[in-house]
Amino acid sequence: MKTQVNDDSIRVLIADDDEHILQCYREAFGESEATDYMKALDALDAELFDVDSDSGAAQKFDIVACSQGQDAINRAKEAANDGHPFDVIILDVRMPPGIDGVEAGSQIRAFDPDVEIVFVTGFSDVRRDELERRVPPPMKLHYFNKPLSFMKLAEDVAGMVGTH
Repeated sequence: MKTQVNDDSIRVLIADDDEHILQCYREAFGESEATDYMKALDALDAELFDVDSDSGAAQKFDIVACSQGQDAINRAKEAANDGHPFDVIILDVRMPPGIDGVEAGSQIRAFDPDVEIVFVTGFSDVRRDELERRVPPPMKLHYFNKPLSFMKLAEDVAGMVGTH
């Protein structure tokens, strides 16, 4: 298992050229006031219905977000060199004007073969078999189409890495 900056959290690097999408990721992975509101509602439910509020405690994530593929490569390489590699990297397939997510994933995989890579796209121009060929191995590769449920993706990411 990879070394983490915070033993209780899963380190996730997210690259998407749309700031609104990055904000959706931040909310889903627990880095927003909206998430604090949901935690308060969960605590109220626990009090009203006499259940343990920690029984469904959400996984903690250490999120780093950027807007371009080259920046994702640089951040992933820096984290790996520092001995704190990311557990999961989420890449938008298209991130103009720079390199696309597939090329970024391919370059990241070259120096971090153990990282789980998640490709997210709203287009169908890159097939899964092409991703598997360009960014092997397929068992550490995931593919989601937009629109997507960011909350479901956060749950899936926690499942990819396992319980911390």
